[in-house]
Amino acid sequence: MSKNFLLITFIVSSFVFSQDIDSLFVKGNNYYNDKDFSNSVKYYENILNQDIYHQDLYFNLGNAYFNLENYGNARWAYEMALDLSPRDKDIIYNLNIAKSKIPNLIEPPESLIIDSLNMILDNFTYRNFVFLTSILILLSSILFIVYKIRPSQINKRIYYLLLFLSFVSLVLSVDRFIWMKNNKFGIIVSENTAAYSAPYLNENIKIFTLFSGNKVQVSQNTKEWIEISVIDGRKGWIRIEDVRTLD
Repeated sequence: MSKNFLLITFIVSSFVFSQDIDSLFVKGNNYYNDKDFSNSVKYYENILNQDIYHQDLYFNLGNAYFNLENYGNARWAYEMALDLSPRDKDIIYNLNIAKSKIPNLIEPPESLIIDSLNMILDNFTYRNFVFLTSILILLSSILFIVYKIRPSQINKRIYYLLLFLSFVSLVLSVDRFIWMKNNKFGIIVSENTAAYSAPYLNENIKIFTLFSGNKVQVSQNTKEWIEISVIDGRKGWIRIEDVRTLD
């Protein structure tokens, strides 16, 4: 079999695959426009099952779940969309509306300093920080060369400023990377789920109940159970099908 034939086969199969995804997305949108939200969810989820991720897909999926009053899955979809497009005002708005519909919502206490810092950091993804760091290092290198060719106080100050900003951006990139590696979250999607002190069903070790839409931090898991912690400090094991992880 020739290499050209393999290349043509790959291109054709990729084109057909792309057409299939587009078709599923259009059908999902058509069902949504017809207010058949259950079927629109099926088509959007089908696309996700094929490892295709895009903020528009998650946003539409969140809207469909919201109209079904499934606020847990709606929040999960909006959070996934926001991770890909953290400055999208429509996603932020819809996420806040979905959160307002969640009963017994557990949120961290307000703090002006922490909230302001989180607002800044949440506006950028890890890739944004890496890209910004690369641009700043490139500009610093160019300014260094310019300064060596044409020494001046202005070039020197700009060079040191860019060097400082590069360092700050690099630190933020590393911090973001470490934070992503060590902090994984999920959204409770079952109407309610019982948390146990160990990974098995036993009323004697049931310690608390969580409701749909609440965000939890996830750590280790077994085939059927996942260990979670809540913002208020509580920890326990819940059934793995009761939570959708944000990864």
